[in-house]
Amino acid sequence: MMLFPNCGAVVTAVLGCLGLLFPSAVGRVLGIKSDGPLGTSELRATYGGFFLCLGIGCLAAQSVPAFTIVGAAWCAAALARVVSYAVDGSRTGQNLAGVGFEAGVGLAMLAAQL
Repeated sequence: MMLFPNCGAVVTAVLGCLGLLFPSAVGRVLGIKSDGPLGTSELRATYGGFFLCLGIGCLAAQSVPAFTIVGAAWCAAALARVVSYAVDGSRTGQNLAGVGFEAGVGLAMLAAQL
């Protein structure tokens, strides 16, 4: 069943569109401040183009390995937030919500293996 993996891919692509079109707003939501054009370019590239390509790539490929790799990356991001929670003291509701969101998208995409 590819419903959940495709939903995860759509979420990934939509987030990429938002990062590409609205890098400053995405940066504010994430707590990242751009100090100039290079920072804005980095936000567009990483949170825009990169995520957009990952999402569209999964939707186009419709392959279990593609969904698995991107799903594992989302889960790794969630795990990194847990480490940050413990090591960096980033104990905020927003960070915990990020863990849940990233793990949710990742697990949805990993459902391609079922």
